[in-house]
Amino acid sequence: MSYTYSNYNSDALKLRALILNARKPFVLRNFKMNWKCFHVTLEEWCARYDKEVNASQEFEVMSCSQGNQTPHWERDRKSLRMTLTEFLEKQKSASSNNYWIGLNYQRINEMPTALGEGIDFSRLGFSEATEECNYWLCSTQTNTPCHYDTYGCNIVVQVYGRKLWLLFPPTTPLSSTRIPYEESSVYCEENLFAPNPQELQQLKKLQSSAYRCILEANDVLIVPKHWWHYVEAIDLSLSINYWIPLENDVEEQLKECIVKILIERFVKNGNEEEQKFILNPNQIAEMQDDAEIFKILHYLYEKTKSDCSSEKSRRLNVTPCAYQYLDEQECQQLVEELPNGIVEYLSPMSNKDYEVLLNQHAKRFKPSNGSATEPQPFSIIKKAIINSVCTPAVIDHIKMEFFKRYQI
Repeated sequence: MSYTYSNYNSDALKLRALILNARKPFVLRNFKMNWKCFHVTLEEWCARYDKEVNASQEFEVMSCSQGNQTPHWERDRKSLRMTLTEFLEKQKSASSNNYWIGLNYQRINEMPTALGEGIDFSRLGFSEATEECNYWLCSTQTNTPCHYDTYGCNIVVQVYGRKLWLLFPPTTPLSSTRIPYEESSVYCEENLFAPNPQELQQLKKLQSSAYRCILEANDVLIVPKHWWHYVEAIDLSLSINYWIPLENDVEEQLKECIVKILIERFVKNGNEEEQKFILNPNQIAEMQDDAEIFKILHYLYEKTKSDCSSEKSRRLNVTPCAYQYLDEQECQQLVEELPNGIVEYLSPMSNKDYEVLLNQHAKRFKPSNGSATEPQPFSIIKKAIINSVCTPAVIDHIKMEFFKRYQI
């Protein structure tokens, strides 16, 4: 399709084009989505949830007072079943500052229809997103370790409360790690929640690359593909997100398949404790034998050779979108055609603000008795070789070699 300005005859289509061509994050401030299900208070929505579902939910629980030697990995979290109303009651306790509780990454299409009534991304030009979005309900200090998503670009709608987003461009020299391994997420080893003294000095060197966004109720954040991000709830929070499937996701899926092959073969003969350390909890049950995983790799290889625009996304089962097809000048013209001030592009933080933020987070770090490193059920050399082999640059090279050698 040839993209001309005549294609963008509504604000929604202009916003869709800006989102699909975003090269750095931007925010739509006080951009009310007018979703009917949230025309009530958070307490009323949670009470309705409990009534409709009529069952307790499994929340993640993480202590915030145990030294914080590492990022808050999923493997270190506990679980606790409660209703959403009970969750809200816990936030009134003074002891709630010692831990965080979250009902994270929950599928909208798995809850009763009435609870998601009116959720629709058509104001942003993505009417197809309704069935494929997720919700995140969490307490203050709930955080997601710094990472980037290998697939798609991300739309985040803040419904209640506030969240801190700290973002870095894809080229930022953070220390990538695939331990814990989770398909579609590349984490960094730096602990943004509570950096230790060594991490603090390294992170301060990134001051020219740090972008901060305080996302408030009714704000919408656009996170472009492969941008690093650390997210922390400032208040009791509820947000909705949607990852837009992109035409070039198939190559990322193929690379993730290569990573999966390598990591699962590393842990295949290890003990259960080692598997739980290397693999994210949701990945342990998804280990695949050679026949199945190489069949998937072949399928993805074939898919890269086909017309992506006519395929369905393996991850979302929807038609993927073209990505970054407009240049920056064309995007700026679209911004100027929208209501004044609706689009706020983020800028790098000032050196002073970035240093203040890092120092505040560093106060959370408390050295442990004895070793300051996380106990590991396997050797340091094995961790080093896994991360060396699975670093993104090496996986890119393996993919290119694979394409040259796998001729069918």
